[in-house]
Amino acid sequence: MRRYLSFIICALSFSAALLSSCSNIAEDERLIYVEPAVTPDDKPEPTDSAYDAPVKVVPRSVLIEDHTGQKCPNCPEASKLIHDFQQVYGARVVPVAIHSDAQGIMEPEGLGTQLGNTYYRHWNVKFKPAGLISRTDGGLGVVMDKTVWTDALQYMLTLDTSLDIRVKAEQKSDNTADISVKVICTREEAAVSGKLQVWLTEDHIVAQQDSMGVHLANYVHNHVLRAAVNGEWGEDVSVSGLAAQQELHYTATLSPAWKAENLSVVAFVYNDQGVEQAVSKPLALPKKD
Repeated sequence: MRRYLSFIICALSFSAALLSSCSNIAEDERLIYVEPAVTPDDKPEPTDSAYDAPVKVVPRSVLIEDHTGQKCPNCPEASKLIHDFQQVYGARVVPVAIHSDAQGIMEPEGLGTQLGNTYYRHWNVKFKPAGLISRTDGGLGVVMDKTVWTDALQYMLTLDTSLDIRVKAEQKSDNTADISVKVICTREEAAVSGKLQVWLTEDHIVAQQDSMGVHLANYVHNHVLRAAVNGEWGEDVSVSGLAAQQELHYTATLSPAWKAENLSVVAFVYNDQGVEQAVSKPLALPKKD
């Protein structure tokens, strides 16, 4: 079934990319971007309550790796689509906007990074906007045009998972943050192994963006990939049996160019079947005396 779905997605993605990635949009249909509202469910929980809560089966969350660029005129449409997903599915959608030199502006002037270039080339992305939806198709990472993201997302949300990921993250100084991640098996007979990847992302970045033939000087960019905390491809993890867990700790370096209050930690486990589970957790700021 998965191979059949993946074949359809690949075919749709290729044809849709030709038709829609650089299509002309009528002026009355152009995107009006609305910044996502923060709901109570999005707010950080007390430092230890979620991290140390009892083990239970949790639903699968889906990672969206959105390959985008500040010079990509159709990319804001993909951002709006992700916003719509979040409005419907909440925290079960974990988006990351990956900027690279293709149709982008490299840092420090722009949001493109060498890390973004690495992922863009590894997945052999040929157009923007393009996304990987939990790295479907046996972990090979089918690159999809935005026109098929909805179907792929809805399919991935129906799949069970035996994994929970919990994150505790706190800024410790102007340029460091302490991050702890627990990978927990939630089923008695299950065993899950793969790579744990930990990223830093930033919201509410005001910077330029091309959009449907219009240059926007003060566009709001969200969930922008800033850094890989534990290397470009993460590190091995393995858990087996109910409540079995692996805990990892990191000290992340924060750039002066980032606003700590807008940073989040994205953690996910992936293997040959794709992304098993993903989570995003806002960085907690130092407690005031």
